Amino acid sequence: MKKYLGSISFALIILVICFFTANITQVIHPGVTTFRVIMIFGIIITFSFSILSEKGLWRKLALGLSIFVGLVYFLAIELMRIVFQGNGF
Repeated sequence: MKKYLGSISFALIILVICFFTANITQVIHPGVTTFRVIMIFGIIITFSFSILSEKGLWRKLALGLSIFVGLVYFLAIELMRIVFQGNGF
């Protein structure tokens, strides 16, 4: 099973990226809570699977993408939500 965790993790992070893109481009309209839950759990599960997988190309790709998507999500979405909610928006 450890052999396939890297490719599974890569597929999951691609799905998370597609969900994020579909939400940003207004193709789908999930609620705020649904969006946050799917994004956070998707990033956490992808990161966990990529850490547990065997060393190799899929692990490097999945780990790099999950870290990048996690940073972009938390900086662009969560941090800006905190800043704008604190200023009365």
